[in-house]
Amino acid sequence: MKAVQVFGANQAQYGEVPTPRPAAEEVLCRIQKVGICRTDLEIFDGVMAYFTLGMAKYPVIPGHEWSGIVVEVGASVQGFQAGDQVSGECSVGCTRCPKCLAGLYHQCPNRSETGILNRDGGFAEYIAFPAAFLHRVPAFVSASAAALVEPTAIAWNGVRQAGVTPQDDVVIYGDGTIGLMLLQVARAFGARSITVVGAEPHRLQKALELGADQVIDANRATPVEDLLKVGRGELPSVVLEATGYPLAAEQALRSVRTGGRIVLQGLFQGKKIEVDLDALVIGDITLRGALGSPGIWKDVIDLIARGRVNPDAIVTHTLPLAEYERALELARRRTGIKILLEP
Repeated sequence: MKAVQVFGANQAQYGEVPTPRPAAEEVLCRIQKVGICRTDLEIFDGVMAYFTLGMAKYPVIPGHEWSGIVVEVGASVQGFQAGDQVSGECSVGCTRCPKCLAGLYHQCPNRSETGILNRDGGFAEYIAFPAAFLHRVPAFVSASAAALVEPTAIAWNGVRQAGVTPQDDVVIYGDGTIGLMLLQVARAFGARSITVVGAEPHRLQKALELGADQVIDANRATPVEDLLKVGRGELPSVVLEATGYPLAAEQALRSVRTGGRIVLQGLFQGKKIEVDLDALVIGDITLRGALGSPGIWKDVIDLIARGRVNPDAIVTHTLPLAEYERALELARRRTGIKILLEP
């Protein structure tokens, strides 16, 4: 089969690799669509933390946002059949350790992560995937929306961890895939108002089209001051950070009202920021991180299937898998929003 392999920093090759064979507990899927994420850029650039820390090794076939069609089912698999449209989770736990048994398989010390950590991903014609972490997606859902269940689930997890309710005013730092999906999910959770802070005018325009009450261009404004104006002197009750940029995180930490909640979802490549711990204590502020999307995929797929969120709305480019490096450059220049590849 054809696939993209990354052998190290700035070393990628599109070519023939062996087609995987499904083990007894696996399902063989023909890839339909696969999304490009910032993590894929970091893997290509050689700066992704798992690789720099020695947790993961090259070569790897990237791609953790994918949809496929079942073509073969392993001998011990039940619940799937040829022709099913499916999508697979990023985190694959061992299923035996205390973390997995508690439902926290995204924290499993022996986990693999699709296309990232010791498991090949979807930048290929086929993928063999463990049935325990595979999910059927209704056939009427588009292949591109099915591929974007993973980032939608990331957003769902962030909104859930923040406890967003109809009484909350929410600010989202980030106008990329996760930021725009956070917007859609927060709207589905009934947030009273939503502000998106970003740096790309075309993405901020998309945020308005997707239901943001207002947007703030971080290049032209001081977000905290603008949020005070928007809130008539009061800051938001919920802050969701999805950029991975230290400056944005510092602003996010200053953007919440007394008693508010902050959830960080960006990864910062080891960069540090200063945190005013007294402000957190005196302000009675809850600060937490949100990793992955454990245990929520069925709910997220249902949310997409019922039209409560629309991942297709952020897709701007679909390119052949052979144009992987061109797609990476489009993502790097941020000229589009979500870029998909198809074999």
